[in-house]
Amino acid sequence: MRPRLAVLVALGALACGSPGPDKVAPQSPQQTLTQFMSAVKANDISRMGTLWGSDRGPAASWMKSDELKERLTVIQKYLDHAGYRVVEGPLPVAGHDNTMSFRVELQRANGCAVVFPVDLVRAKGGGWVVNDVHLASLSTPGGACRQ
Repeated sequence: MRPRLAVLVALGALACGSPGPDKVAPQSPQQTLTQFMSAVKANDISRMGTLWGSDRGPAASWMKSDELKERLTVIQKYLDHAGYRVVEGPLPVAGHDNTMSFRVELQRANGCAVVFPVDLVRAKGGGWVVNDVHLASLSTPGGACRQ
């Protein structure tokens, strides 16, 4: 009788555990965007890797760690902010049923504010991840404000 109880307790503990870094917790696009922007502000590259990716899921689960760190470091530098607000969204993306887009105003520490699109995609495993932050629409970090 005791071995069965031990197995049941172990299985129960596994079922109640939190998702690992390679799993996407079910959440809305808005929650994902909020958590991603918080990770950017905190310079938490590891957390950003669990919230950024593709329909395959979070990049932390399938991308080589060196490449992931390089890409997310660039994204973090471009998106570093004193504050941000969602101007519009989530908006459906024509022809892409699993993608939602936001327009986000980023307030930088130097007083610049810029609006740029952010696309999120539903991962095959569930939940949403940031997929494209459209860096080309942002001015260079530390550079002059765009007029």
